[in-house]
Amino acid sequence: MKNTSDAGYQSATLQRFARAAQRRRTWDQLLDDAYAFALPNHASNRAGMTGQRRDREIFDNTAVQALHWRKSRLHGQLFPPFKSWMDFEAPEALMHDAEAQQAFDIYAGEVREKFHGAIEASNFHIEIDPALGDALISTGALMVHAGTLNRPLRFEAIPAQEMTPEEGRDGLLATIFRDLRLPARRILERWPDARLPADLARIAEKQPDTEIQVIEAILADDPGAAAIYEVWCAAQPGAAGENMLLRRTFAASPVIAFRTDKAPGEWMGRGPVLNALADIKTANKVVELILKNASIAVTGIWQAEDDGVLNPANIQLVPGAIIPKAVGSQGLTPLDAPGRFDVSQIVLENLQRSIREAIMGPGLPPTSASGRTAFEIDVRQQEFEAVELPMSLRLLTELDFPLANRVLSILSSPAMVGSPYYVPPFEVDGERVKPKPTSPLVRLQEIADATAAQAAYVQAATAFPDLLEQVIDRTGYLRDFLKRNGFPSEFLVATEKPDLAAADALQQLGLAAADTEPQEAPDAVPGLDRSVLEQMATPVS
Repeated sequence: MKNTSDAGYQSATLQRFARAAQRRRTWDQLLDDAYAFALPNHASNRAGMTGQRRDREIFDNTAVQALHWRKSRLHGQLFPPFKSWMDFEAPEALMHDAEAQQAFDIYAGEVREKFHGAIEASNFHIEIDPALGDALISTGALMVHAGTLNRPLRFEAIPAQEMTPEEGRDGLLATIFRDLRLPARRILERWPDARLPADLARIAEKQPDTEIQVIEAILADDPGAAAIYEVWCAAQPGAAGENMLLRRTFAASPVIAFRTDKAPGEWMGRGPVLNALADIKTANKVVELILKNASIAVTGIWQAEDDGVLNPANIQLVPGAIIPKAVGSQGLTPLDAPGRFDVSQIVLENLQRSIREAIMGPGLPPTSASGRTAFEIDVRQQEFEAVELPMSLRLLTELDFPLANRVLSILSSPAMVGSPYYVPPFEVDGERVKPKPTSPLVRLQEIADATAAQAAYVQAATAFPDLLEQVIDRTGYLRDFLKRNGFPSEFLVATEKPDLAAADALQQLGLAAADTEPQEAPDAVPGLDRSVLEQMATPVS
């Protein structure tokens, strides 16, 4: 990254970028090492390496394979292709109204179908993979652009060396700076509505291949919330100075930056690769020394007497070769190596196992292990989930929710009215639809909770069969059990309205719960009238 600490920017945005870039540069050496050993052929942290071979330093590819498997598994767990991994909840104002909730379920089904249809029609599954790889090292970033009517979404994974993040008030990555180097002719191709100053327009016309430093700034308080988007052109030779090319306001931030882990006081993430970097570098050096020792063992080190007859430069060590020597001389003799490297294999196996567990998490017993039992495999699976779930579900806050908000913002914009993926905006009393991740990883936790509840139900039914009906609402429990196990909510029979007389009696006794209070009729829900309910109940074309 170019040194921007002494750039002398005048605008407040670029001064803020310079301060953030100065903090970001302290990570360059660490990220260089991590990308060199774990993602050598990725769009690495090192600039100017596009299209070049970057695996010349790799002797042990354990980290490369482990990271590839982990990001592919994470991709399938969070965003399985051609499957539903995001649902939508009604605003709080509708939670206690059965009729409104049933109408919203129909609307949510249409939104879910169009949401995933637009995702599958885009390049999402191509771009999310490198972004997840960046997050497993440090910090990943995904930019969501508005596309055409037939393909309304276009995704772009931001390379690590171009991104400089800042945390917002709540500790999430909200403000993102991106340092780009573009030919002058590509500025208007990328931003057709950009306002080029006269000197930059002259450079683009007469010297179109001149490299221009362009800085994108996404200024937001929270990820996924409203954001200000600015594009700046830094001062160039032959130009008057820095200029703002365009400024936009987005209902949801177009850039989503996310981390799997972090250290207190730091903005950049610390993924599992950074935690295992010492073992990765050690294993790489061990394999390098093993290969050097193997080359010596194969070719050998030789010595010969300088008797005027033997010329070592003309000798080829091949089977059947006849090497002349003087009478009485030793000729060509091998030189014994000073030591052996047998212990290296033990060290290497321990290092490789440590690297795999650090990046991929604890695994099941190997297939070659004897005496495996169902109990052991179940315990190993629980250990795996105990590590995998917290590490992966951290991405929900910084990735899933902002991503869903940005996609919904694009699909419900007036520019997409003619698109088959257009989603009519829905709002009740200032509240919008709330995303609810339903990926296999989230579902795994819900299924575990449902299984635990089912076990408690069976134990209670066995111990207290006569009291079960008095304390358990079987219908409500069954509805919750089916939802947790992935049963579509639109196929569930609508619940009856609460008994208002019983609720009044409970209130008089001071025992009324929040969900048993009398509810207003649907027409009286703040911000919602009968016409909205009828529109929600009508399938969206």
